[in-house]
Amino acid sequence: MFRNVVVGISGGVDSAVSAYLLKEKGFKVLGIFMKNWDEYDETGRCSGEQDLLDAEYTCQKLDIELHQVNYVKDYWNSVFSCFLDDYQNGLTPNPDILCNRHIKFDLFYKHALENLKYDAIATGHYAKTNFGPYLEYYEEGKAAELRIPKDAFKDQTFFLAAIKRNVLRKIMFPLSDLYKIETKEIAKKCGLNRLTQKRESTGICFVGHRDFKEFIKEYIISKPGNFIDIDTQQIVGQHDGIHLWTIGQRCRLSSHLKPYYVAHKDIFTNTIYIASGHNHPKLFNDVIFTNHVNWLCPDPLIKPYSVLKCRFRFQHTKPLVNCLIYRNFDMKSDELEVLLEKPLRAITPGQYAVFYSDTNCLGCARIVKSSMRDNRDNVI
Repeated sequence: MFRNVVVGISGGVDSAVSAYLLKEKGFKVLGIFMKNWDEYDETGRCSGEQDLLDAEYTCQKLDIELHQVNYVKDYWNSVFSCFLDDYQNGLTPNPDILCNRHIKFDLFYKHALENLKYDAIATGHYAKTNFGPYLEYYEEGKAAELRIPKDAFKDQTFFLAAIKRNVLRKIMFPLSDLYKIETKEIAKKCGLNRLTQKRESTGICFVGHRDFKEFIKEYIISKPGNFIDIDTQQIVGQHDGIHLWTIGQRCRLSSHLKPYYVAHKDIFTNTIYIASGHNHPKLFNDVIFTNHVNWLCPDPLIKPYSVLKCRFRFQHTKPLVNCLIYRNFDMKSDELEVLLEKPLRAITPGQYAVFYSDTNCLGCARIVKSSMRDNRDNVI
């Protein structure tokens, strides 16, 4: 049923090995490189140039045709403009999640299946579905599930939690059952050793190796405001702009020896409230309010006053924490309240609450605010 597959070739080892494995399985493979950003850094070099060269190198080695698609305008409108709006409103967004939702698994997906008339797409994500790495267990009419891959340390389902559920039906994840070390070994064996030496991309793709504060200043005008000690309510310093700081970040104030950390940002007064000490109680919360819910399973909270017991994380690398999720009768359909088993540090508005069962990624919701329960009587 699935013979023709479009692979997103990023220039990295993961997408390259995915393409190799698909060829080995006998699929007709077409590589596509997505150009999402075209600005140059301070050295005059576009961060995507080397990635394109590596993508071309990969496809030449594997004898795969490579096309390039330009999503620069779409990326700006759907991802980067939202990124800027969030920072101006005191939030801390996750552009990788937005990129997957709007670009890779929407525009790219539609281009491959609707324009090019291919059967499916594949990517180098460490993720899994119930249809198997190559859709070998696909069943028409059966619902798709996003599952935790074999390499739980590299698990990238966090970044896929906001994509539309229906697209999972036609996505292959060839690295589903591989550890990262196995992926690199395969790359060496098939002549792609050069890619195994390439440093993995981390952080925000369009910022690259630049200092984030200097980068964001190019797009958002800085508006100075006060740092206020959250305990004493005294002004202890000044900041250059509320968009330059995020919850939990350390503030180095020359006039104070003790370390301060961002506890709360008030966009209306342009004030940043800071707490003394890395583990100050004001940095911890166990109640989260969210909106923009995206389920990758049948809505488990369809009935008023429903409760879902599952697991939660808001950062890709953090351990999962047990939680209860509520949808109250007076809440909108895309709003949830999440009660955590234990308080977590620096829960950040604008980030995503991602929900899991023991085996599956269930979906996500965008964090609006967080607070602390008055008591710990509710046991999860």
